[in-house]
Amino acid sequence: MRYFIQYPAGTSELVADAVSHYVENFSIHYQDDSAMIFDSTSKADRVSSIPFVKNAFVVIAKTRRSSVDQSVRQLSRTLGEKPFPSLPDRSRGFRVMAHIDGELSSIEQGAKRDIERTVAAGTGSRVEPRGLCEEYWVIGRLDLRELLFCARLPKAARPKKARGAVSYELSSMFVLASDPTPQDVYLDPFAGSGSFVLARLDMPAREILYSDTELSSHRKEFPSELTGDRRVRFLADDALTLPSIADGTVDVIVTDPPWGEHEDVAMPYPEFTRAVSGSFDRALNPKTGRFVLLCARRSAPLFRESMEDVSFVIDATHEILVNGHPATVLVGGRRAAGPAGMKRAAGRRSAHEPEKPLLVGMSTFRRSVGRFSR
Repeated sequence: MRYFIQYPAGTSELVADAVSHYVENFSIHYQDDSAMIFDSTSKADRVSSIPFVKNAFVVIAKTRRSSVDQSVRQLSRTLGEKPFPSLPDRSRGFRVMAHIDGELSSIEQGAKRDIERTVAAGTGSRVEPRGLCEEYWVIGRLDLRELLFCARLPKAARPKKARGAVSYELSSMFVLASDPTPQDVYLDPFAGSGSFVLARLDMPAREILYSDTELSSHRKEFPSELTGDRRVRFLADDALTLPSIADGTVDVIVTDPPWGEHEDVAMPYPEFTRAVSGSFDRALNPKTGRFVLLCARRSAPLFRESMEDVSFVIDATHEILVNGHPATVLVGGRRAAGPAGMKRAAGRRSAHEPEKPLLVGMSTFRRSVGRFSR
């Protein structure tokens, strides 16, 4: 079956790797900086459950792109010749909308009426202009020569995002980038509102450690999903010393340290990055230890240098926007041993320089971000 998904803009490489962990016989047909079309033998409910996906669709039909109205009329003719797939049923009603190049678009009344009649005949449903119902979208992308006719898949409700927190979709993506396993002891030493910990709760783990010096103030806003899971242990440790955690007992760290822009880190920022790296070095398992670190883009070279100074290897670097701010994700671990390890780390660093955003184009990225925010 063919699927279309939307995800946070600028995370295409992270998504391409992560989707393969969720669906079977995965093959990409098209991808840009915030959307993907792929084929998979997995069922629709499996695709709709992918945590970092904003919207998921089953592709029912396609047509060569022309004007929206002409394409909709052609889609009506195509749909009249094929059966509609069986999908999760939310009601006996439906509505049709167009989402072209990242924006909702109007459809000429006659063309819309034609495709509504075709959908009604194929599904036995009636048009519902508002309320909970099945949604069929006509979708176009800037770099795609076709328009798609898709059925939107329902997604489960998620915990409310705290103000200023990283989105659930991005949090899930970062957690997946850490290669989670059921045997992991997981730690977020700058856990704040708990976004990353919540994302890790969706995956098996031996123990999940939330740690933040402001635990008492954050606890008041924790959702029940966080406080009710027995795998979670809450700590109020200083992330730079982590006195409650024994040496080498953590398998994976996914975290978002203070960026030094609005928070006081009580020391020069280069010294702070070295202290964070030293804390990681002590806490992480010398064999299985790995990390995903989100930081301000301007601070990424400092974190990279400090991590490599304690013999960590940076395996991947991703440039993204977080709540409109330029950010960098460092993925690494697998502590290097001796001079050979340091040489390998230096080689990896040169392979990542200069830093490049993972986008089809910066202009596409900015347009997409602006449209999603609206």
